[in-house]
Amino acid sequence: MYVKKVRKTNGITNKVYEYLHLVENVRTEKGPRQRLILNLGKLDLHPSQYKAFAKKVEDILTGQRSFFELDEKICKKATYAAERIFKKRAEEARDSVETDYQNVDVNSLESELTRSIGSEYVAHSIWNELKLNRLLINHGISKNVIPLFEALVIGRLIDPGSERYTKEWVCKRSALYELTGSPLRSSLNSYYRACDKLYSIKDELERYLSTIEKSLFSLTEKIYFFDLTNSYFEGKCLRNPKAKRGRSKEKRSDCKLLTLGLIIDESGFAKYSKLFSGNQSECKTLENMIKELEDHLPETAKDKTIVMDAGIVTKGNIEWLKDNGYHYIVVNRGRSPFEEDYTDMEVIKEDKDKDIRLEVKRFLYEGEAYILCKSEQKRVKENSMRDRIENLFLEKLEYYSIGLSLPNRTKSYKKVVELIGKLKEKYPKASKLYEVEVIPEKGKKASDRSIKAIDIVWNKKDKVYEQEVNHEGSYVLRTDRIDLENAKIWDTYIMLRHIEYAFMSMKSSLGLRPNFHQIEDRVDTHIFISVLAYHILHIIEYRLRQKSDYRRWDTINNVLSTHKRLTISYKVKEDDGAVKQQYIRINSRPEPEHIEIYRKLGLSGRPLSRKKLVKNQ
Repeated sequence: MYVKKVRKTNGITNKVYEYLHLVENVRTEKGPRQRLILNLGKLDLHPSQYKAFAKKVEDILTGQRSFFELDEKICKKATYAAERIFKKRAEEARDSVETDYQNVDVNSLESELTRSIGSEYVAHSIWNELKLNRLLINHGISKNVIPLFEALVIGRLIDPGSERYTKEWVCKRSALYELTGSPLRSSLNSYYRACDKLYSIKDELERYLSTIEKSLFSLTEKIYFFDLTNSYFEGKCLRNPKAKRGRSKEKRSDCKLLTLGLIIDESGFAKYSKLFSGNQSECKTLENMIKELEDHLPETAKDKTIVMDAGIVTKGNIEWLKDNGYHYIVVNRGRSPFEEDYTDMEVIKEDKDKDIRLEVKRFLYEGEAYILCKSEQKRVKENSMRDRIENLFLEKLEYYSIGLSLPNRTKSYKKVVELIGKLKEKYPKASKLYEVEVIPEKGKKASDRSIKAIDIVWNKKDKVYEQEVNHEGSYVLRTDRIDLENAKIWDTYIMLRHIEYAFMSMKSSLGLRPNFHQIEDRVDTHIFISVLAYHILHIIEYRLRQKSDYRRWDTINNVLSTHKRLTISYKVKEDDGAVKQQYIRINSRPEPEHIEIYRKLGLSGRPLSRKKLVKNQ
């Protein structure tokens, strides 16, 4: 988007007029073209400010926040231009209907059956683009009940809940069945049966989605990211053998867990998912997942690169990847086969305004590259975390020490030693930096029950402390891709955030946790539907990012929630005096922010046409 100067000459007076257009470049069948967005007329800004003005207008239209402070005059002009564009697009999106003048009793006007349609319209368009109805029909599912399958997935995307909750949502609060047509059967049991059927064709669905998404978005699929997360259960889950106690990533050690393994590509598209027991070890799942992924991909493993976090990296996993023709980029676990030397490091990323500085240094060892990375942002974060934990540890030590001289406080030597031991267990990262000693009364044995502690002494381990501080912000990447530059290796590893975001989306937006089901089959289907919903969520966000709109689905869903489908009822008096009751089912007029989202997704903004019904009184 940029400002273009236009000159026109009056054919009679030969006077030349100059004015400004706000335009954008678009691709057409005839090649690149300029598309007029807004006629600005004369813009009271210096030409050097046009670029900042156009960028500010684009930020307002896409809901982005500007990183730089702009002149107040530029902001004012840009806001006014954006409002004109919003208004223009809203006008273009109005329904074009013929005029119909009638004698209406305005006091009889009422609205009813108000249902949400904005998010449903967007998700339904993606469902159709993926041609999921055709796939379901090919697996023997009746066309008359397919809307129910779509409701399960889109309901999880828009208003996540149980099957019972989804049934209530789609029947009472959503216009989704107006878009899809109502299913032949809609009892609660039919929703459960639809869930079971979806899970029974899980492998075929994931293979199909992987293929069609690759075709739609021209995915290269050269890099795969693998990680695990877990979801906790409410209840005992006695009938679910997968429900086990383990290390909860949500700190819910009081609940049983189920582990979800997920593989995605470099663009964030999910390739394959698998469920494991809640106590599943991360490092033991890789081989199983990759072998099953190979069955879902048409190509061989050649030239594919697997990226994993430290929890999955073991010597056995690395050897397995090598033996099966996979490349890898991972965080090195344990000691590095070289002495860490922070001199003469290469700066590959720096932004002084944001305190960003990343330095790397390469070491080669037995055909592998070890990339020593030191991040200033990571150092500041780790330093802050260490300071906080260290202060909590020292404050508690001070509290116990002062208590030795105060009445009604713990003074027993044995009890104080026990308290210090528990404190070290609670703050292990801080306790390893200090030598703590509890001094007993003189002349008494430590085994004496009546012995009291008279002092607590702690001293910093200077050498250990210095090593800890120097190591903050540092980590080592390990890869067999010695053909790649240091910056490319780091950029690839950082893309692990795609899978972290996928898990975050499922947990926060798609109802992955907590899980209230108690039976294994119900739990499996519930989680798989969240994975299917993620496919639609990611396509929506991916398309918007291509249009420089980086809002997440939660925000988009919230914005579109105000676009409604409703019925207007009113009484009409005809020429012969007869009174008739009329009903019109219409969409609410889309707001400018609705229009902007629809435009970026290639939608018209008119989910359904209006319907009219007349009843005699």
